[in-house]
Amino acid sequence: MTFYNNCAYCRRNNQLKDRRLVQVVIFRRDSTRGIQIMLSQRIHPDKPYFNMIQGTRGKVNVYTDNNGHEILETEEDAAMRETLEESGIILEEEKLQKIWSETVLSQLEWTARRCNVQDATYNVTLSIFIYPWDWIQEPIATESDKSSDWTWHTFQEVIFMNLIPMLQKNQDFIFQEIGKYFNYCEIESLDEQEENDISSLTEKEFNTFKKKTEKVTTQEIIAIEKYKKGVTLEINRLRGRLTRINKYLNNYYGRKYLQIFDFKDRNKVAEKVNCLPTLEEIRHNAPTKYSKIQNNVYRYIVHETGDKKNILRQLKI
Repeated sequence: MTFYNNCAYCRRNNQLKDRRLVQVVIFRRDSTRGIQIMLSQRIHPDKPYFNMIQGTRGKVNVYTDNNGHEILETEEDAAMRETLEESGIILEEEKLQKIWSETVLSQLEWTARRCNVQDATYNVTLSIFIYPWDWIQEPIATESDKSSDWTWHTFQEVIFMNLIPMLQKNQDFIFQEIGKYFNYCEIESLDEQEENDISSLTEKEFNTFKKKTEKVTTQEIIAIEKYKKGVTLEINRLRGRLTRINKYLNNYYGRKYLQIFDFKDRNKVAEKVNCLPTLEEIRHNAPTKYSKIQNNVYRYIVHETGDKKNILRQLKI
């Protein structure tokens, strides 16, 4: 990571870079205690926010490539990296949800060096992410010299804690956003047999389900997935049937011109003339003795379309 002297000279000369800090709140829903978040206490006496409570957190790094160009780490990558470094938990980016961000003037993060504190001000962008725990990876205090063991706490417990400023300011909002997650879908782990035992929704049940406003259960989601699979299979079956129907109709309309010939002669004419021929193609390819069309024996309608005109599409016999 690239560090800069946080002094007035640096800021005047555009050498003092703005910073980014991410905070991850991992949450779960306990069957007896309700929604909980994963927290630890900062225990290093020489670090900022000593004795305060936090989630996994850290700086967005700035790297320098081989050409000397600076590359800024994404906030999502920083959130995943810091969580792994501090708790041993591997996050999946698609489940990581950013819920809050704010840019403020700071003197505390990235403590100033070799300059007066009053000169060491810069912009820092703070972001909060929430993430649903998978109930598999147990958190580990990988930085035991800096933080205590990770523990789970309810909202009623959190409101009395000495949280770091970013969490203290947004604790109500954080639990509100986590609540939305569970209001939408009731998360429950099911084994393969339990999933197989769930029946697909019927059309009547699906029409009723569309009006539902309360939370959706895992069983209902699986039933909807099975209903979708059945609908997709039916669509594909009907699409195949429609293709065959169109083939029959196109063949019928394309060969309808054969009605102007005697029944016993139609196969011979069809061998020489394709579907939807022009009148000229019939005259040139059909033997004279078959071409009763020239003798006006039949009344017919010629429909002109596209680049190929005089295509015989309909006959009135």
